[in-house]
Amino acid sequence: MLLALGLRVAAERRQGAQRQGDTPSIISLQQARILQPTAAEVRSPTSDGLQEIVDDNGNSLGHVCQTLPAAKKVVGYRGPSNVALLLDEQLVVTEADLLFSDDTPDHVAAVERDEDFLYQFRGWTLGDSSTFTDVDATTGATLTALAIAEGIAVRLGGEKPSLRFPDDLNEEDLTAIYGPDHGQSLHVVNSVEAQVQNSDGQVVGRLIRTGPLVDSIAGYQGPNELLIATDMDDVVTSVRLRRTFDNEPYSGYLNEDDYFWKVFLERRLSELGGIDLVAEQIEGVSGATMTSLAVAETVVAAATEFQRRQQEQASQRQRRQVHWSPHDTGTVIALVLAIVIGTTRLRGVRWLQMLWLLILVGYFGLMTGNLISLAVLTGWAANGIAWKLAPGLFAVVAVSMLLPPLTKRNLYCTHICPHGAAQQLLRRLPVKSWKPRKKVLKYLTWMPGILLTAAVLVTLLHGAGNLSAWEPFSAWIWYVAGAGSIVFAVLTLAASVVIPMAYCRFGCPTGRLLDYLRHSARATRVTLADVVVVGLTLIAWSFAR
Repeated sequence: MLLALGLRVAAERRQGAQRQGDTPSIISLQQARILQPTAAEVRSPTSDGLQEIVDDNGNSLGHVCQTLPAAKKVVGYRGPSNVALLLDEQLVVTEADLLFSDDTPDHVAAVERDEDFLYQFRGWTLGDSSTFTDVDATTGATLTALAIAEGIAVRLGGEKPSLRFPDDLNEEDLTAIYGPDHGQSLHVVNSVEAQVQNSDGQVVGRLIRTGPLVDSIAGYQGPNELLIATDMDDVVTSVRLRRTFDNEPYSGYLNEDDYFWKVFLERRLSELGGIDLVAEQIEGVSGATMTSLAVAETVVAAATEFQRRQQEQASQRQRRQVHWSPHDTGTVIALVLAIVIGTTRLRGVRWLQMLWLLILVGYFGLMTGNLISLAVLTGWAANGIAWKLAPGLFAVVAVSMLLPPLTKRNLYCTHICPHGAAQQLLRRLPVKSWKPRKKVLKYLTWMPGILLTAAVLVTLLHGAGNLSAWEPFSAWIWYVAGAGSIVFAVLTLAASVVIPMAYCRFGCPTGRLLDYLRHSARATRVTLADVVVVGLTLIAWSFAR
């Protein structure tokens, strides 16, 4: 547990350093031209992470952004993916391109070959989750594809930014509302609102800017952005004009006319959204009639939009987002049967044992592909567990990791793993087996532990090494597996024909980990494996510092 936690903290530290050093939120001109070939310049990102792209004449061609770091917690088989998005002037996605992915190479390659996958994100709109449609995941790379889709949804699902009013709330806004000697501080929550705290750090209200909520209601020459201050009960205490496209003399009149703002004060935000401006007999400020009436409309529209976003966020938090498929159901059923067969006298029934081995190979392996591996275990330890996207695989990992210390049995290797089941079936072939010499056998038994240790070190040093190539399990998802994975799997099975259970005994680092969990649960003395685990834990936490 401490080792897994150390891997996670070390990964977060490394990602934080990358964000500070390499600034991964910036898209280069070369990357932008993949999405928009006529791009001549990519401008610096705004506070919302959007970068405007322009042609040779300085004309805007839209905006680009990417899913990281917003979607850093969305992981697939191993880690997060980063997608570049091209948006038009209405912030609607027109193109998407996969920049990189920490997932297993075979799955990433399958997604890249699927020309229709990224095409289906066209039409998704920044800040409007109602445009997000159901996604058809790439066959054989479902988890990777769903993680990419969810990452795009996370990036686009925040508040819609205002390109007309891009400036975040700041100290000047506090002064505009409370005066120069306010003695309060601002804690920005998002691009729309910020908490107002007193000198004791207590939250006493909030400040809202209307730009990202509504920026299309024009006055004399253009739209206006307002500041709305509320107390802890959402009662409006002050409204001020923050930015405007109108002429300065007109806009200046508004903030000098306290009477104009009184109709909006001492009302809850929910009430502001329902104000009938005609019934309230709101009159324009003398000398700035068009501007003041547009401001009044902006207050009502912004309050309405703010309430809508609050309700949508609440419903999204309550919404169940687990992607459950028929194969996840089959996986859970297989796990239950494996536990029943492996922990009762049924494991001694020969015909049932044979039938179960065939089911593991034919269904659990070739159909679900829910095998645990170094890539999955180290990736989830370092980047988070994808239990919502892959509930079936999560169930396999949970059962396989919990049963050895709880029951002193490694049921995954004996009654769940299809690669082990295939080797058990091959033992029944009428082929003379070969037994290595004792000295050779001793060294061979060390190999799984060495590979396991190396995998942890690679994860610490590089974060996302191709650990899927260290084991043959990727080949079970045969419809996307590369030739190298399939050849590796065939060779390990061929070896087991002459050396019974060759890969399980002399090559599988995942099985070695599960065996360690089983042995350590009943160990009464310190072993070499314990020393190695303690050493790796110390190394992991040294990286986390």
